[in-house]
Order: sequence, then C-alpha cells, then structure tokens
Amino acid sequence: MILVAASAQAQVAAPAASAATSSATSGDTAAQPSAAVADGLSPVRELGGKVGLVRGVLKRLDPIHDQLLIHAFGGGDIRIAFDARTQLLSGNAGTHLISLPAGSVVSVDTVIDGGKLFARAVRTGPSNAVELDGQVVRYDAAKSQLTLRDPMSPKSVSLRVTPSTMIVNRGQPASPQDLSAGMLVRVQFFPGQSVANNVEILAERGNSFTFEGRIVAVDQRARVLALSDDSGQMVRDIAIGSLDNTGLRLLREGADVSIQAEFDGDRYNARTVTLVPRNP
Repeated sequence: MILVAASAQAQVAAPAASAATSSATSGDTAAQPSAAVADGLSPVRELGGKVGLVRGVLKRLDPIHDQLLIHAFGGGDIRIAFDARTQLLSGNAGTHLISLPAGSVVSVDTVIDGGKLFARAVRTGPSNAVELDGQVVRYDAAKSQLTLRDPMSPKSVSLRVTPSTMIVNRGQPASPQDLSAGMLVRVQFFPGQSVANNVEILAERGNSFTFEGRIVAVDQRARVLALSDDSGQMVRDIAIGSLDNTGLRLLREGADVSIQAEFDGDRYNARTVTLVPRNP
C-alpha cells in the first residue's frame, strides 16, 4: 500500500464577512484549551486585519496548543492557531470546534494575529466529504469519468469530473486532460455522490521526491522499508532494490533519514539515503 503526502500553498480569497467577537473564561478554567472554555462573559480583543481563506481537510485538531492542522486543497499542510474568539459556523447545530473530527472539510477565514496565522471563523457543512488517496486506472475524457484504484479496497472507484472540479498538479492549476493512468492522486468527494470536488495530482511517472522521517521497518527480503513522517501519522512504503551497499547499511529501524526517491508509476524507489541528526 502506498500512502503519499504533498505540499504547496494555501488558497487566498477576497475578504470575508467579519466574525463576531467571542470570549474566554478565567479562574480555575485557565489551564483548559481556550476554545473549550468560552462562556460569553468576558470581552476579548477583536480580531482585525485583512482576511484570507484556507479551504481543505482537517488532519488534526490540537486542543492543548490551540492549533488546527489542515491539508489545503491544492496545497500542503497548514497550521492555523485558534482560541475562544474563533467562530464555528456549522450546518450541524450544537457542534463545537474542538469536536470536529479529522477528515472534516472546512473553510477557514484567517487573519495574521501576533505574527501567526489565526482562525477567525471555521465553516463546515452538514455532511463531510470523503478524502481518498488512490492511483488513476484511467480517465475517460469522453465521459469525463475518473477511475481510481483504492489501496484500501479491492474495488475501483469511479467519479465524474465536472467543470467545477478543482484540479491541481503538485500545487499548480491543472486540467482534466492532465489526468493519466498510473498517477497518484488525492480526491475529495461527498458520500452518496459520484462527483469529484477536488483532484490533487501527487505523483506521476519520473517525478523525484525527498522524504524525511524515521524508519519503522526494513524488509530486506521484499526489498522495501516503511518510513514514518515527522508527525507519526503517515507511513510510506519505499522500495530499496536500487540502493547500493553503502545505502543499505544505513537502513536500521529507528534511524532518522532523508531519502531521495523516484516514482516509477507503481511505487517509490529509493536512490540515495542520508542519515539525519536526531533532535535532542
């Protein structure tokens, strides 16, 4: 199974409507996450400045450090701070920001506050989109139909590509004509519908990548290793059959490495391996 990650820049939109001010509590609740303790009793500083927009999939919500980790549509992973001033505008009544599950599709109004990207408001719909990482089996231009191989299922997934489908190739705008068999893509679509909302081309034959992380397993017989990213949330399989003996000797479970790899249309093949000093 191949799991992939990509990076690029977030989308920025025109200024959105201003968010109403919220509030935070004091006293014995001070040690709690700020978004969880707002009670509407104490005034807080209003957020100002130019408003941008980040749309994407919520990968993680950290209530200890008051931070959202979002994979932006057409972009990479973006960290956005939040607190009691952050509004949640949801189609599901009674939903609280800190209860949003990973995988939720969100639109975040952002401002720069204290030198950090800050969430002024978070919008989510009544139903959440599904995000799928898969490999293109074929794209039928006549039918505008994209067929994917889902690594988590033996069945293929077919989705329609419409004029409203956003397509990006490693962070750059692309068109349906750029879709071809063998590509690795990340697709967002709503359950019960067969229309792709967003298609992100992650890799195509011949692309080179640099992966950094910790080796969690090495299978010398199958000539493959498993590499965990820095967050520990994603494990990627990388073939090691092309490495020389010098590179192979560096492959030890628990080692922090940087790997230069090339995608051959089927898998990532390691070309070079470099040890990375571990942070104290």
